Amino acid sequence: MKKLITEEELRVLAGDGKEVVIPAGSVLTPSALDMAKFMNLNLVRAAAGVSPTPGTAPSFCGEPSDEDIRRIVRTVLAEKTKPACANPRVTYVKGESVKLEPFPQAPPGQVIHMTDVVTSREGNLAAGFMTFDKSQLPWHLTYDEVDYVVEGTFTLQANGKTYTCGAGDVMYIPKDTHVVFGSPATCKVLYVTYPANWAEV
Repeated sequence: MKKLITEEELRVLAGDGKEVVIPAGSVLTPSALDMAKFMNLNLVRAAAGVSPTPGTAPSFCGEPSDEDIRRIVRTVLAEKTKPACANPRVTYVKGESVKLEPFPQAPPGQVIHMTDVVTSREGNLAAGFMTFDKSQLPWHLTYDEVDYVVEGTFTLQANGKTYTCGAGDVMYIPKDTHVVFGSPATCKVLYVTYPANWAEV
């Protein structure tokens, strides 16, 4: 029977190191593979019949049965389709209570403020506001995003095109798109992202 290694199990196997010995015959879930790539882990598969280092998961020999494969597929599907929020709830945020903070990942000299108003604590979608003051932000989206321009002029560069958006305009940006957000003047944008827990997955 093959051993299914989840993201959580891989995190334990990695500890503080960058090299992880994967037991022979084991299978990593897609999220475990994504995490390994994100953390720059060096995955080393143990040879068949060779025990991994102490404290790691046991290895299994032989081919998986049909039931093993079904179990692995069910586990992977459950993990990939698991909602970001276990108990989503109706959430009301008063506009006057929203305080935007300087965005810590803004490039030097760029005046960008941002705040989340809905997170994975409340729902499967996240939402928040961002403002730009004659500034730009190169970004790689690892999630789907919709932007609604509340006020001002918002620009978006993607796939060799530049979009200039005004108040009331909406942009949809698919996952895995490299963009440059910005404004030649000032703007305020409402963003909605899916999944809400994109930073964790």
